Amino acid sequence: MNNKKIVFILNNITITRCLKRVSEFIDNGYDVDVYGFEKVGEEGYARPFDFKITTIGSFSRSQSYFERLKIYYKSMRRIFQKYKGQDVVFYYFFFNIALAARLLSKRTYIYEESDMPYTSFRNKLKRKLFAWIDKRIIKKSLLTVMTSEGFIDYHFGGKKPRNIVVIPNRVNPLLLQMPYMPQNPDVNHLSFAFVGGFRYKSVINFATIIAENFPQHEFHAYGVILSNEKELSSLCRKYSNVHYHGKFRNPDDLPSIYEKIDLVLASYDATSINAQYAEPNKMYEAIFFHTPIIVSSNTFLAKKVTRLDIGYHINALDKQEIIAFVNGLTTQSINHKIKVMNALPREYAINRNPELFDYLKNVWKDKKHI
Repeated sequence: MNNKKIVFILNNITITRCLKRVSEFIDNGYDVDVYGFEKVGEEGYARPFDFKITTIGSFSRSQSYFERLKIYYKSMRRIFQKYKGQDVVFYYFFFNIALAARLLSKRTYIYEESDMPYTSFRNKLKRKLFAWIDKRIIKKSLLTVMTSEGFIDYHFGGKKPRNIVVIPNRVNPLLLQMPYMPQNPDVNHLSFAFVGGFRYKSVINFATIIAENFPQHEFHAYGVILSNEKELSSLCRKYSNVHYHGKFRNPDDLPSIYEKIDLVLASYDATSINAQYAEPNKMYEAIFFHTPIIVSSNTFLAKKVTRLDIGYHINALDKQEIIAFVNGLTTQSINHKIKVMNALPREYAINRNPELFDYLKNVWKDKKHI
């Protein structure tokens, strides 16, 4: 049993990656307390875990970034008061939680960065300011966990500081215990799907082009609709080959979803700086379920998918490019990608991170860092 208590603060208590991380710490002998915020409308989206989560606030999708920061700040003040004088290490998920926490406290912390929300700010000066703050948060942390090597490229030009560990968002090991019976792809009747939070213009554009130009194929959407709800609903009403299946539970529902699809779409908008550097968990789901992935060109993800030879990259905002891509798909090409993924070790896609806990064991020995 590790004698160091970890106090986790989640910006959204339904995010499976964060809950998996807490479970990893418990499995490695850590005593944990878990707090977080609830996003209105996403209740029940994640799989239940065997630990208590205390909700300390809530926010809605309509609230602005800065309105949410105020909620985080006000609620987290009570948490720091509760642990005043106690020997604990805080664990902050997401930049907005880390920012509010650093304004409140200088306590020792671990920071996990899975996106860079400030990169979407229109004001260039605000973007630069928040990027500078983010780098300070990273440098002052006991440890920063990043879910993409691309974030290191963005912040540090590829020169990784010693206190950073890269841990991609791989799939839950529980999937190894679940049956999975994939279908053989039929190039004359393909099922494309987006699995996750539906928000990107590139995804609705891809779905529209499949609907209007390829009646022999299907497009499926699984998950929460975060934007483009009217457009997706209209497509479902107008075209018989577009389907929305609603929320799903991760990981329980993933095998049955991937059994029904031939190619998974992860074409996040390449115009977004965050999407250019992110490494989403869809790549690891695709590898685990041997489902070729379609991603956006000119991104870190596209480079990795190309290097591994597990999928395709396109400009999903370009109608003619999508039409040419779909017309060019062959049985041989799809089966080749599947064969490559079959050859990868299953552990490549599974969420097991001994390097994280090896790092922390060494840090605990060095009292100067605590």
